[in-house]
Amino acid sequence: MSASPHGTDGHGPETDLPVPDMPATLVVPEPRPEPRRRIRDQISKRSRLIAVALSVALAYVIVDIFVHGPLTQLDVRVYEWDGQSAFPSLDRAAWIYDKMGQRSVLVPILLTVAGVFSRRERTWRPVTLAAMSFLVLNVVVGAMKLIIGRSETETGNPDVLNGGIIFPSGHSSNMVLTGGVIVYLFLKYAENPPARRIAAGWGVLTVLTILTSLYIGSHWLSDLIGGALVGGLLLQSVILFDVATKDIRYTRPWWWRRTVALFPFLETDRDAIDAVPVARGGLGSVVEDMPEVGAAPAASDLRTTHAE
Repeated sequence: MSASPHGTDGHGPETDLPVPDMPATLVVPEPRPEPRRRIRDQISKRSRLIAVALSVALAYVIVDIFVHGPLTQLDVRVYEWDGQSAFPSLDRAAWIYDKMGQRSVLVPILLTVAGVFSRRERTWRPVTLAAMSFLVLNVVVGAMKLIIGRSETETGNPDVLNGGIIFPSGHSSNMVLTGGVIVYLFLKYAENPPARRIAAGWGVLTVLTILTSLYIGSHWLSDLIGGALVGGLLLQSVILFDVATKDIRYTRPWWWRRTVALFPFLETDRDAIDAVPVARGGLGSVVEDMPEVGAAPAASDLRTTHAE
């Protein structure tokens, strides 16, 4: 029993044992807020120039077919050349290859490539970009076809606003957009991607698609040129969308960040852990040395101060 009338001998729990010196407190600096990134600063000057050049070229083609300019006159001369009569042996192969520019062929190809990268990187983003590409293409090209209403080649009349649905060419726009997205996915997700070889090979397929359409007479030349320009502009839009949404946490303005945050599959780094790159041997500048913590000194024998 304790000798104290209050049940203790006057020694509180704080004074019974000596308290060893506590180590110095490790002060962890608060992380610096990430600077807000502007979309414009993430797009190269070269990309902006390409977008401007494509826009100007497409505007010229549209104006030309409305006023029957030099390009439209070239359309008529090219159409008067009967390739099927000149090279009848190519007719069957041309009709077979003409399907290459159709969505039924290109969509599975693009989705397969995007699916491989999605599985490897554990993100839906490649598939999202691929699906969005064809969705936007169908809306834009379909709207332009209905608004411009250019006559089919069978009429021999390249006029517009006649209820036709031939400008711009879906074949050439499909080829340019699909090939561009494939190259972009390889550049972004593959290690040492053969981007130049893929771009060159797909460029040959695109030119062959255009020549095939001219051979069988399914499009005016300006239709195919306009379709290729539309595909290029939409490719620029897809890349811009990817850049704008790649890190929605730091993208401004705030309403855009919150809007895109409603679709978590668009955020590639939502599960990532922020890390600071440290040079070899440079950890001393990041983490200060903590004083060595030794064993606490032995406690005094309480039997000498407490009654049995």
